[in-house]
Amino acid sequence: HCDEVGHLMKTNVHADASGSRHCIRTIHAEQNAIAMAAKLGVPVKGATLYCKMTPCRLCAMLIVSVGIKRVVAERKYHAGKDSEELFKSAGIELVYLEERLEKYKDQ
Repeated sequence: HCDEVGHLMKTNVHADASGSRHCIRTIHAEQNAIAMAAKLGVPVKGATLYCKMTPCRLCAMLIVSVGIKRVVAERKYHAGKDSEELFKSAGIELVYLEERLEKYKDQ
């Protein structure tokens, strides 16, 4: 994955001045799922999307724009507050299977 040798990592600085590192040569699972559905002609309007953590803001904007109405995440993403607010304002149901915050390297 992104923290292994060979990936191009970038540090993102958030509005609260905190930072996190992300690989900029890959797309997120949410983006890939939506792209594959489009490629295969599978409609996603009104669908439920399942993911590991709260989607990042960019993925959340994509989820809103394609009409997904429910997101089920295993746990919370440390920088997921913006996404939670975006989903709420768009009327998208966000369900957490666990209330714990995901911790990982380069957070």
